[in-house]
Formats: sequence, C-alpha cells, structure tokens
Amino acid sequence: MTVQHVVLFEFPEDLTAEDAAELRGQIRSWPGEIGGINLLRLGSDLTGERTKGHQYLLFMEFDDLPALKRYQQHPVHQRFAAWTREHRSATLAFDYLLTEDTVIWPSPAGHTPESDSPTDREN
Repeated sequence: MTVQHVVLFEFPEDLTAEDAAELRGQIRSWPGEIGGINLLRLGSDLTGERTKGHQYLLFMEFDDLPALKRYQQHPVHQRFAAWTREHRSATLAFDYLLTEDTVIWPSPAGHTPESDSPTDREN
C-alpha cells in the first residue's frame, strides 16, 4: 500500500544560492542512490503567507512502510538530515497510507464527482 511522506523545512534564514542548489542536488540524487522512491517533489511556497516560516516542502511516495524505513535509514538520507541540522532547519514530517479513507480524489473506485453528484443519480 502506497505511503506518502511530506516534510516541511524551516531554515532560520533564507538559504544562499549555493546552499539551495546543494539542497536540490542532494534530493535529486536519491532515486539513483537510495532507490525505492516512486515520486519525488521539492518546492517552495508561492506566496509565503501561510507557511509559518517553512520555505520548502518535500513530497515523496513509496510502495510501503518498509520502503519508507529503508529510505529513512539509508546513509545518503542520513547525510542529508545531518546537512539540514547543520543549517539549523526545523523540520516537520508527516507520513500516511493511501487508503480508501485517505484518497479523496480521484476516488479509489474510479468514481468522479460528476458520477457521484445528486443530479446524475436523478437522471
């Protein structure tokens, strides 16, 4: 069952261009160096209005919990975690399973809002 891993990074000051490139470079290396990653995204908020100081969001998907654990324990990830600590990042992480209860859209059964709408049921 798919696991989604979301991490927010809050650095005490904006990263330099070199540090931002290092952050992205390390993360870009993970599929080849760590493996087991099905989806990998890294972005910055567009407005900065509701981020509570977090500058970057990391979004990942894994096949299952063991794959997430392998990633977390991998030496390449451990080096990255040390790098974020050296740069005094406060991180917030959230992991959850994609299930019938957590997948809102598209629905697991392939229903669309149109097919679930009261108007369609009346016709």
